[in-house]
Amino acid sequence: MLRPACHHIRRRLIHGPRLRTHRSTTAATGPSLVTLAIETSCDDTAVAVLSRCRRTGRASLLFNERISSDNRPFKGVNPAIAVQGHNASLAPLVRRALAFLPDARACDGGNEGGRVLAVGDGECRTNRKMPDFVSVTRGPGIMANLAVGLNMAKGLAVAWDVPLLAVHHMQAHALTPRLVHALGEETARVRTEGEAAAESDVEVDTGAGAETLTSCPEFPFLSLLVSGGHTQLVHSTSLVHHRILANTADIAIGNLLDQTARVILPADVLEASPDVMYGRVLEEFAFPPDLGDVGAQHADFFRPATSRHDEMVDVPSGYSWTVPLPFRNSRKLVFSFSSIYTNVHRIAAANPSMDLAERRALARHTLRAAFQHLVSRLVLALTDVAQPGSSVPAAAHALVVAGGVASNRFLMHVLRSTLVARGFPDLPILAPPVTLCTDNAAMVAWTAVEMYDAGWASDLSVRPIGKWSMDPAVGEGILGVDGWLKQKASFP
Repeated sequence: MLRPACHHIRRRLIHGPRLRTHRSTTAATGPSLVTLAIETSCDDTAVAVLSRCRRTGRASLLFNERISSDNRPFKGVNPAIAVQGHNASLAPLVRRALAFLPDARACDGGNEGGRVLAVGDGECRTNRKMPDFVSVTRGPGIMANLAVGLNMAKGLAVAWDVPLLAVHHMQAHALTPRLVHALGEETARVRTEGEAAAESDVEVDTGAGAETLTSCPEFPFLSLLVSGGHTQLVHSTSLVHHRILANTADIAIGNLLDQTARVILPADVLEASPDVMYGRVLEEFAFPPDLGDVGAQHADFFRPATSRHDEMVDVPSGYSWTVPLPFRNSRKLVFSFSSIYTNVHRIAAANPSMDLAERRALARHTLRAAFQHLVSRLVLALTDVAQPGSSVPAAAHALVVAGGVASNRFLMHVLRSTLVARGFPDLPILAPPVTLCTDNAAMVAWTAVEMYDAGWASDLSVRPIGKWSMDPAVGEGILGVDGWLKQKASFP
């Protein structure tokens, strides 16, 4: 087994403050490391400013905002609309972020001898600390979308004469709990069975199966990267060494939830959604707070399978249909969600007049099948560690759950309860706060900080990468792509 190891403001956004650059050094030598980060891999335009103290390693998130393009008329992400959104939103967001750079007078012990930006107009102009480097997502993602962010980042790096760090999007998701730890905030941690027994005087949110505890995943650790574009089980042994143990053979789990929600949700619920992240709406529809405590609903509905045999048995829905688990008769370490997609669409097509209760049941069983399949492959990986000739690594200190779907509370319940039932109660499960689960620039900033500290930078010639595997055994790996520049590590 795996061993636990306002208007006037709007006018300023449009017309913008004047910038003046003062140069005295090109090296990041101060007590803090500051980066401005950009994320445009899909339909979210995101910018962040992050500062990390060199002495303590603690980080401060000074600015972190994102604007999503409006894809509701298309009921899904339209790449052309997303690109228009990036082009319209990115420059104003960057300009707004500049005002949140650290005050130069407060940096370096009040010494303004470093590099500063003069931000603002007239009497409002202030000197801000120059970012030590610019961070941006290089891939994977939609090429045209990535190019908007990458080109902006290159322009800033050239204008400020600072390094560029172009990072891997999924690496950033996997490292997000490390960011949360550095911020000093609490990472959502699913308590192990042993911890629950030892801390019985602590009130536990049994529905979510989680308590917020400060914890930082140390290498090596496992990651379930679950989003609209990816479903991967990854074993990470260092900052740049990641091995994919299981990948999706067809669609990603986030895509499945968004697509099935379109045919499950009542028309009025679907139309009321503020965006096209229908999977999030599906969760609230399946387990609505007005039916009582959500955690109790989770526990009443889902009972974990205690064996492989239990996973093979159809779970009754109370109606004429069931939603079976994919690959339930196979031990292949691979995810597959297309059969759930097909089955749910067939059920919806055959029952166009489903009442609210049946739709809610279908929502619950869709979520159950998707999440139980996800965990079943995880359990197989953990179990196969003990088998002769197993290719699964034998050490991991924790399981990180990251990506947009990681914000789903029912997923956390399925994960925790199943791992306990299947003999893995002591594997800590770490998930970022909800605001850092979806695509954001803060995770890009943190990953770039870790890469910069390790001595890496990116050449200004780098281009976006649409498909980029973290695992060198099946693709390029983090460092296998062109454009990396090796420098002296900046942080011991």
